Amino acid sequence: MTRNRNGFTVVEVIIAIVILSVGIISLAGTAALVTRMVAQGQRYTEAAQLANRRFEILRGMSCDSLQAGSASSARFVEQWTITTVGTNGRTLSLVVESPTGTRVRADTFSTTRFC
Repeated sequence: MTRNRNGFTVVEVIIAIVILSVGIISLAGTAALVTRMVAQGQRYTEAAQLANRRFEILRGMSCDSLQAGSASSARFVEQWTITTVGTNGRTLSLVVESPTGTRVRADTFSTTRFC
């Protein structure tokens, strides 16, 4: 006599739950990583905008009045140096420090200005 059994066995259900659990845990780990990367990108964008503003301020100054300095705003610290290049050029280097969850990230930007 042949019986027709429809449905799943307990072993098949347990295997399906394990596979689904592994997939959900992997997805959660990926979501956390993506969230950290987005936050890092936002901090870098803010640092680049700060650097651009500082460079515009320094470009507006005469070459003789350019000097190293520092400034802080909100959660960022800016430190810039001026280096003479040749007879009529200046290299403006700017380090923008921003706090992350566990440390301080330093992004360096530079440009050259001819006087």
